[in-house]
Amino acid sequence: MEESADEVVHREEIVRMYHATKEALRVVSDVTTSTVSTPAPPPVNNDWIKTSSSDAYLVQRPESNGYVMYSFIHLWHAPL
Repeated sequence: MEESADEVVHREEIVRMYHATKEALRVVSDVTTSTVSTPAPPPVNNDWIKTSSSDAYLVQRPESNGYVMYSFIHLWHAPL
């Protein structure tokens, strides 16, 4: 019993996909084993800083992951 032309093409595609997947897994494994990560530093406690009216351009947002984020509202303040 012989394979039809369609079956040959399908088998070759499956074999190519198998080899490509195997190579991709090898690359992922190489990257995973050679990647070094360091933990993030602990959050800074800045409760001791007092805010004044001159800091009006800083708006404190809710904390995210222990860090306080600020956004600059007025970078250029035009005189009225």
